[in-house]
Amino acid sequence: MNGRTQLVDLPPRGSLFYAGLFLGGVLIVALLEACYAMMPLLNPHTTDGRVATFDLDSEGSLAVFFSSFTLVAAAGVCGFIYILRSGTNQVRRLWLWAACCWTMMSIDECSSLHEAFKELMSHATGTRIWHDGTLWWVLAYFLVLSTTGLRLLWEMRRCWSACGMFLLVAGFYSIAVLAELSWLTAKDSAGVMIEEGCEMLGNFALLTAMALFARHTAAKTDAEAPIVLAVRFGDDLATARRPIVSSEEPLGV
Repeated sequence: MNGRTQLVDLPPRGSLFYAGLFLGGVLIVALLEACYAMMPLLNPHTTDGRVATFDLDSEGSLAVFFSSFTLVAAAGVCGFIYILRSGTNQVRRLWLWAACCWTMMSIDECSSLHEAFKELMSHATGTRIWHDGTLWWVLAYFLVLSTTGLRLLWEMRRCWSACGMFLLVAGFYSIAVLAELSWLTAKDSAGVMIEEGCEMLGNFALLTAMALFARHTAAKTDAEAPIVLAVRFGDDLATARRPIVSSEEPLGV
């Protein structure tokens, strides 16, 4: 058994696993939201008046760690798909690009690169477009993610479960952005819960979509393996039966 065959066997084949995976992510998000809702009861017992660990809108919180880890895991799955497609005529570089996108989103999640980009663009252009300049990073994200997302959706078109989950990602991210811009709800505790909750759900739906397509890719590769082996065996057999003629000997009398 070669390394490629072992990789093909890694993704779980049962749909129940992926349903449980997504449900587990939903439960974690619900738990983090509940901890944030309980913060007003815990804040008076702290020295700085807040529990940063449970604050959904604070850097270094459990929610930030969860989102960052989820995006790194999604990037890892894209790298796995990239490896599975080695030696085939299928598109590979797109999955490497997607892995880079999810990795950058993970870094942004824990370091707020989008805030630095917002200030940089506002200073360079002399305008914040609207309100505090949030539209700068929203437009940049939209341009990159919409282009990448449409390409990925086309590549995943034969896997309906992955496509459905990927469309769910777009829905969650859209709600999160609308809440961030205060177009959907006010920027209060409820607004933060809606924004961060949808963002975390979108990230986990992204991981689930990538995992579902990794299963599809592995199953397709495994199904095509006997055909590939048969063709290679046939080529080797034909080569073995072909008479070898020395170049130094005359070909005829």
